[in-house]
Amino acid sequence: MKPPHRSIAASLLAALLLSSTAGSAATSAPPQATSPAPPQADPLSKATLEMLAKGAEAWNQRRYDACRAWLLAAWSIKPHRQIAGNLAACEIKLGLFRDAAEHLSFLTQATADGKRGELSPEHRRLFDDALSKIAVLNIDAEPGATVLIDGKAVGQAPLSAPVYLEPGTHTLEARSRSGSTAEFSRRFEAGAQKTLTLQPRTPQAEVTPPPPAPAAAPPPDTPAAPAAPASPPDTRARDGVVIGGLALGGAAIAAGVVLAIVSNGKGEDADDALQSIVRDGGANACNDPAFGRARCDALDDAYIAEGTTRNLSIAGFVTAGAALGGAALAYVLWPVGAPRAEAIRGGVRVAPRITPQGAGLTIGGAF
Repeated sequence: MKPPHRSIAASLLAALLLSSTAGSAATSAPPQATSPAPPQADPLSKATLEMLAKGAEAWNQRRYDACRAWLLAAWSIKPHRQIAGNLAACEIKLGLFRDAAEHLSFLTQATADGKRGELSPEHRRLFDDALSKIAVLNIDAEPGATVLIDGKAVGQAPLSAPVYLEPGTHTLEARSRSGSTAEFSRRFEAGAQKTLTLQPRTPQAEVTPPPPAPAAAPPPDTPAAPAAPASPPDTRARDGVVIGGLALGGAAIAAGVVLAIVSNGKGEDADDALQSIVRDGGANACNDPAFGRARCDALDDAYIAEGTTRNLSIAGFVTAGAALGGAALAYVLWPVGAPRAEAIRGGVRVAPRITPQGAGLTIGGAF
């Protein structure tokens, strides 16, 4: 069984909370210039009283978030002086000073009998504490103009209560019914109390600029004298090298083909001679002194001729590749000289030359 004095203390604490305690800030909605409607004379409903009791229990347990949540729920059912004071007390504990000031200002509104409400000493202390942490702004604007703070409407002028702002920079705006506006931004410090006038200005009529003067007609175009045809660049040196390389490459290819054919023929002749010697004297006939030496010497000459022409054919193909590659490089990289007066005359003559002792090319012409 609990001691009697503890029950009495708990009852007194709950009674103090439900009657006079103050709290901290309301919702995170934009600042409201007009306070909730004045409290009604009829008593609180059963559901509201239960929420108040839940809030008092959370207060006793120092669960101020839960205390505020229960009291906000009760406030949403019916704004009441008893709820406002308790809700402000929770919000002060949570550091929500702007919302606490709004709920405490509700206690200063006129009561049901027409008398202006007065704050208890405890509520006055809490109210002063909250006001020292925020800025209080009284706004004077054209009657009927909509007042906005940070883009959110807070009411129509004249506002019945001050506007409570968190410290910092805020944008203030007034919009009259005629469409004129007044807007500016300002920084407000904690504890500041100011009165500002917002007088909307009628928007100026748009001034249509005069049409631009017609531009002066451009002077008639004077046909330019035809440019003299440019002389072609002098490419004789490059063309000579390119043509020579192409000719040399073509001739080398032709020589390589001819020499390859000759080499194949000589190889076939040597193979026939070897088969004849083997057939008449055996595989070692050329090592037998009794066998005719002339046929073996002729076989050696045939193989030597076949190898020589094969090597010359390969050299021809290599020469052709080098000549054609050089001609391509010369055509791309050779610098072009100054313009020349006349085109290249003459030509290039290339002719292959094959003898029993070797093969070659004869090149002649004018460059």
